[in-house]
Amino acid sequence: MKRSATVAGVVAVAVLGIAIVNIPSADVYAQSGTRNAAPRGNVQGSQAGTTPQARQPFEAKLWDWLQKSQYQNWSPLPGVSGEAYEGKSPHGDMVKLYANRTAGANPSTLPKGSILIKENYGADGTTLMAVTLMYRSEGYDPEHGDWFWAKYDADGQVSQMNGMKVAGKVSMCIECHSSAGGSDYSFSNDRE
Repeated sequence: MKRSATVAGVVAVAVLGIAIVNIPSADVYAQSGTRNAAPRGNVQGSQAGTTPQARQPFEAKLWDWLQKSQYQNWSPLPGVSGEAYEGKSPHGDMVKLYANRTAGANPSTLPKGSILIKENYGADGTTLMAVTLMYRSEGYDPEHGDWFWAKYDADGQVSQMNGMKVAGKVSMCIECHSSAGGSDYSFSNDRE
């Protein structure tokens, strides 16, 4: 049995009737200080005779949620082509941008709940190299626009750099995106 509902940009999913999973919700990191803590509201009890689901890192739950939400059906931001376009380092030679409804409805402000995803392709424009994302979660990292950053390999595993997961408050993402116009850490809504 599986039910889902959308409330204020957060999707609550009841899986097998034993757990409520709120995806996406990165704000727990700001409160707990741990990178692998489950999002707030992850397991809210269980039925007699059952055990709660194993806790997964937020970035793994987020990837699963993105796959179930079929993000490839999301639209690009207004004024951005839905086609792959030339990328810049550290993204692929070609990239394709997707935005959830929250971001698409408010592209100039990208409010809490906004998710921007870039599929990063090789030079041939068809070989998926990585998937990068920005997810804005109120209170997660106010100093840096409240963005949660993640980079996934083509198989959905969180990328690693120097033995560290590329997920959460990623300094190289923050440093690069801090130069985006409008002080919103997003280049996708900047106009030249």
